[in-house]
Amino acid sequence: MKSNIRNLIIVAVCVVVLGSALLTLKLTGNDTAESSSAVSTASIELVSKKSEDVVSMNVENAKGSYTLVPVPKVSSSQASSGTSSADADSAAPTYTVKELSGCPINTSAAESAVKNGFSLVASKNLGTVSNLEDFGLQNPQATVKVKFQDGSSYDYRIGKTTATDSSAYYMCGLNSDTVYVVAIDQGLLEGAEYFVSTQILSITNQAGANNFSKITLSGAHYPQPVTFSAHQTALRISSPAVYTADSTALSNLESSLASLTADSVAAVHPDAAALKQYGFDSPTAVAQYSVNGGNYKLTAGKQDGSSVYVMLDGVDVVYKVSSSSVEAWALQNLFSLRNKTILAPGIETVQSLTLTAGDSKNVLNLTRAKDESKSTEDTTYYNYKVTGNDGVSLDYDTNYTNFYQTLTGVTVLQDAQEKPAGSAALTVTYRYFDDSKTDTVQLIKSGDRRYTAVLNGQVLGIVTQDDLDGISSALTALESGKAVG
Repeated sequence: MKSNIRNLIIVAVCVVVLGSALLTLKLTGNDTAESSSAVSTASIELVSKKSEDVVSMNVENAKGSYTLVPVPKVSSSQASSGTSSADADSAAPTYTVKELSGCPINTSAAESAVKNGFSLVASKNLGTVSNLEDFGLQNPQATVKVKFQDGSSYDYRIGKTTATDSSAYYMCGLNSDTVYVVAIDQGLLEGAEYFVSTQILSITNQAGANNFSKITLSGAHYPQPVTFSAHQTALRISSPAVYTADSTALSNLESSLASLTADSVAAVHPDAAALKQYGFDSPTAVAQYSVNGGNYKLTAGKQDGSSVYVMLDGVDVVYKVSSSSVEAWALQNLFSLRNKTILAPGIETVQSLTLTAGDSKNVLNLTRAKDESKSTEDTTYYNYKVTGNDGVSLDYDTNYTNFYQTLTGVTVLQDAQEKPAGSAALTVTYRYFDDSKTDTVQLIKSGDRRYTAVLNGQVLGIVTQDDLDGISSALTALESGKAVG
């Protein structure tokens, strides 16, 4: 035989042998490959299937077990008007967790687990090993069983990480001693709760800003439930008494109730014992509210360090969220949500002020005349004058406006419940141009350099001696024609 023909035959035999060896690298649930020599390559496909072929993927690990299944596709007859039947039929499959019925699913996490779970690609084939325990495969971290439309299955075990790469794991078929090195999806080592979406709420209004019509707060932080109701263009506190809401606190409250994302999921389908464990038998706070025509309820359980356990009504999941995410409603109280100003009507609405301190009485009367040069058909502007005791003309533009800012700028520093006995150290009565009502503010001594502010009989809180002295000094300067700073 000629040498060149003999060489061609040898090469052909080698090609056949190498091809057969590569075929043994395919892994199935019943793989019984016996090669003991380690083979390394950049990519070894272990199964040849598509996402559409998956019927179910069951995972068992130290954190429990779960089964990922495809979400049924919308049929052509059920396709929405905005989606063609062709689009509905050709859309990539999405997946849910069978055991998490009724829970919001992180579809991206589920899809990633399925795609990376049934189509593992190995970076190395270690061949047949004599002791699976050396690779953590005798008692694996996870066992995965995938079923396909054609009736076949793909079952395997995940062992420990390799010594040189913490992101690489040993794996083998369920009935095989052939070991591969693979990268896996983190979901294969997690419990079912890993696939619960951590986005609790995301409320938006296509017409613009969210429209809150009512908010009621109750629970341990609110011994008396606090209700915000619509008033004019915003919300105000309507119960247990009427207060103006602190604008910043209200804005934070509405934002916190419209959007909330958890750091993690603490429990799914909790029983009574679990609900008690997380503090829902005696909630820190409960927020029930109406926004954009929808009704919602959030409940905060107990605090856990810098976190709080939270549940959304209708969703059987206990979430763990950062305290800062729910602070605006779960960790406040009535006083912190109130505007701390005692009374501050618009300066141009006030027709007279009567200030009584003991035997001393000061009456400030305001008059106004239409400003013809500024007024329009839609808006009337006025020029104002002010007189003090005995009708003495006083400076309006600077001294009176500064005095008025001092008077109405007083705020309560802490809460108070009871009206002290005794007469007021200072009483201020407001009368108005376009309203027949009057408002009366009293500052009644209640402690050392402390006074309780009372508005129309309603106790608002505590002010200090400095506040009272500031008003008295400004009034004396105003009446004597001196500058009020």
